[in-house]
Amino acid sequence: MYGVTAGIEATDESRHVVCRVPLPVPPQVVWDAVSTGEGISSWFVPCALEPQVGGRIVQFADPGAPDPTTGPEAAAEAMLTATVGEITVFSPPAGGVPGEFAFEEHHWMGEGIPVPPWTTSCEIADDGEGGTVLTLRSGFASGGQLAEESIDGSVSGWAQSLTVLAHRLTHRPGDGVVTVHAATDPVASSVPEVWSRVLGRLVAPAAGTGARSGEVARSGEVGGIVAAESEASAVVILSAPVDGVIELYGFPAGDTPEDATSSAAVAVRVYEYVEAPGGSGDPLGAAAVDGVEPTWDADRWRGWLEGLVSD
Repeated sequence: MYGVTAGIEATDESRHVVCRVPLPVPPQVVWDAVSTGEGISSWFVPCALEPQVGGRIVQFADPGAPDPTTGPEAAAEAMLTATVGEITVFSPPAGGVPGEFAFEEHHWMGEGIPVPPWTTSCEIADDGEGGTVLTLRSGFASGGQLAEESIDGSVSGWAQSLTVLAHRLTHRPGDGVVTVHAATDPVASSVPEVWSRVLGRLVAPAAGTGARSGEVARSGEVGGIVAAESEASAVVILSAPVDGVIELYGFPAGDTPEDATSSAAVAVRVYEYVEAPGGSGDPLGAAAVDGVEPTWDADRWRGWLEGLVSD
């Protein structure tokens, strides 16, 4: 959907996910969406960064961590599982020259574990017709089993996140985004078992087919269209209860690798479109807003999730 393409580029010495998506807004808008904390938070995960070469970028991807924007104590707890990187390129688009934003994460498997630095970059190029082509590359300069397992597993995630970005910049480019994150408690099932239960209650796919793009998703007050899907995740463009998008995914939730094979949870990231305070109606890149209450808070979304995973 929205022309998002994603695949692997590999040599003996490197392996990267490469995603491309055409976007119907000027390069400066896309630059703000991929190189600011408010921009990244509006389509990926909660993020804070220092906008300069050598600056830090902190991303809060753990679905079990508290929302870091709710206060100092929540932020401190969320930092325990956040990923921290260093910005290596910060060059906005100008005069027809593409922009580039890049950062490296050196401890992406945890402190003290020797791994190659994981580099993510975004190129923002004018398409010559008033729009932009965004190219995202993410991976590291290494081959072998670690590269295959780590990088190949991120292809669908990046494609789904760029679908979230593309939908807003196409559907509501002048509005802001309020995000909500919620997750269930662990249940005694594997991720495939939990995800099968979720799909059976949300999209009721034909036997053995899984979710497919374009299928109707509906459970209780929540409804929409499946925009993208993978083994244990899906992006749903909402028709109710809000105007926006959700990313719904299952993940292993055990305390040990052995436990994780038989314990799983389900999480949702909600991106609700709202009128940006003081907005001019022009397309926004840095679109995440504070001070606007979501239609449904985290507790209400958690209750909805529990209805999908309960026996």
